[in-house]
Amino acid sequence: MIALPGVRSARARPLEFFDRAAQDDLLQLRNDLMTVYREFSAEDPRLFPLRYARTLPRRVRPASSTATSRTAAPQVPVLLIPGGPARASVLPYDVLRRSLAGRGLDVLMMEHRGVGLSRLDAEGEDLPPHAMALREVVGDLVAVLDHARVPQAAVVGSGYGAYLAQLLAIFHPERVHSLVLDSPLTGAGDEVIAQEALRALYWDGTEPSTDTTARALRRLAQEGTVDAYRAGPVVLAVHEHGGPEAVRDLVDLLAVGRGRLTWTSVRQVLNQAWLQSTPYVIEHDLTARILHTELGGGHHADGGPLDPLLLEAEQARAVPPFTGEQLDLHQLAPAITAPTLVITGSQDLVSPPRIARELATRIPGARLLEIPGARHSILDTRSRILQVAARWSACGTAAHLPERAAELAALPASATDLALSRGLQIALAAERYAPWRLRLESARAERERLLRERARSDPRPHRGRRSPQERADPV
Repeated sequence: MIALPGVRSARARPLEFFDRAAQDDLLQLRNDLMTVYREFSAEDPRLFPLRYARTLPRRVRPASSTATSRTAAPQVPVLLIPGGPARASVLPYDVLRRSLAGRGLDVLMMEHRGVGLSRLDAEGEDLPPHAMALREVVGDLVAVLDHARVPQAAVVGSGYGAYLAQLLAIFHPERVHSLVLDSPLTGAGDEVIAQEALRALYWDGTEPSTDTTARALRRLAQEGTVDAYRAGPVVLAVHEHGGPEAVRDLVDLLAVGRGRLTWTSVRQVLNQAWLQSTPYVIEHDLTARILHTELGGGHHADGGPLDPLLLEAEQARAVPPFTGEQLDLHQLAPAITAPTLVITGSQDLVSPPRIARELATRIPGARLLEIPGARHSILDTRSRILQVAARWSACGTAAHLPERAAELAALPASATDLALSRGLQIALAAERYAPWRLRLESARAERERLLRERARSDPRPHRGRRSPQERADPV
């Protein structure tokens, strides 16, 4: 079996009894799952089963608000492309597809090659590294439309999916009825914009709304309470699931000697391997070549304070280095002729609104929908909004949605995002009003973390109390 250097394959995962090929066979019993056989690459004619889900429309439910109501029936099927390239489509978005089908939509979602049910070749082995290429993925999308006998589709892409949607509209315009680009990725330079946006909010203090938080965070870094050079991913995660208010509350707690348990917990979750390797949900190892080698993910990490690209830069070490983009979407975007709606959240720091605004000016006739208070990936965090956009796009009326931005912003958040946000709020509240016992547990967890780090750096056994330097080790 071929595997990327330094990356554990599906066969080497801790669950030794996990038989990936057998599990694939079992999941093929789903009545919405389709298979089209695709070549590994243009140079390698061997075939592998590429899977996609198709959910056919059911009786349309009555709309609950004026933002979701539209009398016109959908004209074309919807091809929905989630973010990635490591994100699966079939299992994670099953409820979403059913909800769209209940609104009268014919929905197709392709499993990205190298992920989920499109991970194995015909012999049950992982796809080889050379099969992981953007040009092949665009061919996968066309093959799915051909197999499903869909001459044209309303293409809805989120993040990396929006990148693929643009490529499809550029190179196969006859297959694209309309475009919805959610939190779009437009090139390797996007991460520099995201890097600058995070620092402007929480480090440079150039934004009046968060200047006090930035000032407090710089002071904590100067005092040694926070390691500014490893804090970027933590601050970004707290912002994306709780907004500026959650970041402010966490920094305020750290300033009075609390909040360490929440900060450490978020950092530990971000470092967990299961975030990058959960079968049929998210699988980073094979697709890392697309993310890092072709798209340049983590390439612009600079190691400075509050660098949000730190984790991506560490993951990029497992694959060949990024040498430049094969395609320049900034130059190609004006060739898009399909009616286009670009969606962004006003508080998105992964794909900041500036990226969407500039993209909307490059695509002729594109409309920009900016959702107040929303953050990254409307598909995942505010799926009700994206369902409206998908239906209106299929009906050919998405250009009217920017007029309903405030109405759309009032729609409830997705259940998963709501649970994460509330969990973060509860953690912060627990530390804010924590009795002495919870504070003791926080100190104990921090002590155990320090001992583990010390053991990794020095294999000799350590006994006794920590030194003053160890006790002052920043979070």
